[in-house]
Parts: sequence; C-alpha cells; structure tokens
Amino acid sequence: MKPKNYYEIFKLYPPVDLNQLQHAYKQLIFEFHPDRNPDRQEWAIERTMEIVEGYKILSDPEKREGYDFQIRNDIRREAGKMFGIEKGFLMKSRKSKEEAEAEECFKKGLAYFEDKDDWGQARHEWSQALKLVPGFANACYNLGVLFGYQGRFKEAVECFERVVRTNSSDTEAKKILGVAMGHVYGKRT
Repeated sequence: MKPKNYYEIFKLYPPVDLNQLQHAYKQLIFEFHPDRNPDRQEWAIERTMEIVEGYKILSDPEKREGYDFQIRNDIRREAGKMFGIEKGFLMKSRKSKEEAEAEECFKKGLAYFEDKDDWGQARHEWSQALKLVPGFANACYNLGVLFGYQGRFKEAVECFERVVRTNSSDTEAKKILGVAMGHVYGKRT
C-alpha cells in the first residue's frame, strides 16, 4: 500500500522548504476549492481534502520523515527464500510444516498491511512467520518497512540488519538499512 505522493500533487520535490510548500498549498486550494468548481462539488471537496491532508503531513517534520520513508520503500509481496532451512546436502522438494505455516503467516501479513488500521495484525503475522522460520528474510524485511512507516526507525534498523546478516547479497535491504540508520543517527540519506 503505497501512499499518495503529495510531492507530485504539490508539484514539489524534496528538499522542500515551508515557504515553497505554503505557496503551492495556497495555489492548489484556490484552484480546487468547491466554490470555484460548482459543477463538480464532490470532486472538488475530495481534491481539497487531499491537499489539506498532504499539507498537514509535509509541513510537520516528524510526519514528513515517516511519509518520506513510505513513498521510497515498499514491502515485498513474494515469500522468497527461507534461509537456513535446508537440512543436509540435498535440497528438499517439499516444504516443511513450519515453512508452510510461515508462508501462510506471511500472506496474512500482506493482506493486513493493506489497511493502516490493521498494521498491528500485519506485524503479528510477520513476527509469527519469523518464529516459525527465523531465516525468513522477506518477513523480516516487511517488518522493517512497517516499522519505518510507523517512524520506529531503531526497530527498522534491527530488522534490516537481520535481513542483511541472513542474506548478505540483498542490496535493496542494505540500501534501506542505510536510510533507516540515517533516521536513527541523524544523517538523512
């Protein structure tokens, strides 16, 4: 669930200062206000509400920090490989009971993630998947993204560090780890 890109709506791109944002906000409110669009009232009201919501997020430094993380990063929708699960030298042809249950938890987490009100349940499902299969990298990755969406960057860092330890060739996880660390340690990337 990628959020609306308010930077595109405001026709501004980071970094944005408050004066630029205020100027764009006033122009858009004037253009889309319901009083100026009497033949499309419902549309104008929706657009105006969207502009007000975007302004509230982009004008608040804390809200913008979490929002910026959201528009740049998304969860993984495929279960992917579960590391450290192979037993012996031969690849298994069937999933173990734990792997199958972990994959079901992963899928449930995806479904819950689509509604922001259900993010706690998504977190629970992905955590369960990791309890069943500790090397389930994409479940851990998704937890990291979810923590980032919530502005909980220390927890996001822990998740992405774990993903990178599990799969050192995961360049996307390394990149997002750097971004999350920037939020924790003050250097924005």
